[in-house]
Amino acid sequence: MVQTRAPGGDLVCLHGFTQNRFAMVKDFVVTLAPLYRRIWFVDCPGHGATSIEPNEPNHFFDALGTIAPHFDLFGYSMGGRLALWMLATHPGVIERAVIVSAHLGITSTEARLARQSSDELLAQRLESLPYTAGLGSQNLAFRTFLKEWNQAPLFGDRALTESDIRLRLMNRPSQLAGALRSYGTGQQPDLTPSLGDTTTQLLYLFGASDTVYRAMADRARQLSTCEVQMIDQAAHDVLHDQPGVVAEVMVHFLL
Repeated sequence: MVQTRAPGGDLVCLHGFTQNRFAMVKDFVVTLAPLYRRIWFVDCPGHGATSIEPNEPNHFFDALGTIAPHFDLFGYSMGGRLALWMLATHPGVIERAVIVSAHLGITSTEARLARQSSDELLAQRLESLPYTAGLGSQNLAFRTFLKEWNQAPLFGDRALTESDIRLRLMNRPSQLAGALRSYGTGQQPDLTPSLGDTTTQLLYLFGASDTVYRAMADRARQLSTCEVQMIDQAAHDVLHDQPGVVAEVMVHFLL
């Protein structure tokens, strides 16, 4: 958590899959501090210090709801999905939300079943990885998985630093597997109908070269309270590719 003297409310930041709360402590996010009383950097279920609990992600949403009666949300990728999911299930709690490269939910039953199957295979692979707490970079099989996962074409030319990898090594593979089974994209409902009635002001950002989420942005445009903006020269991880542009767009939206 970052404590500020600003008179505004609270901002909660939710990270992507295999990351943790420290991944969201970025310079451009800290520049938002004057706008808020407090900024919370939170470990999503199955990541960092937040374990998977029964009835996830609703257990997580209920916990977030104790932060303040109303707050703003900032979520990237998986964290953006969770932000939208909470917005759909806890109306009136979230005043404004900045959503980056996040899925609104699979609309086809066939596609949902296929995604559940692929998520389960990935979960099984994670569970099979040898892991010893406290060894960090010595968990070589997990390190190899993280490098492979983060070299997917979705991320464009992004290259993780050793610091990025070490942050991800703070997670446990078995907990990441639990996250996939509890609230992976295959488990997430289609949020579009629920979000159609939301009064929360939304900003949806996506990278110009992220063709998958360009289509998702088209769905977001159908929401009456949603502003959509494409970030040039960026892939899925626009926070990494264009942090300065994201900061400028966010400040304009939040002021």
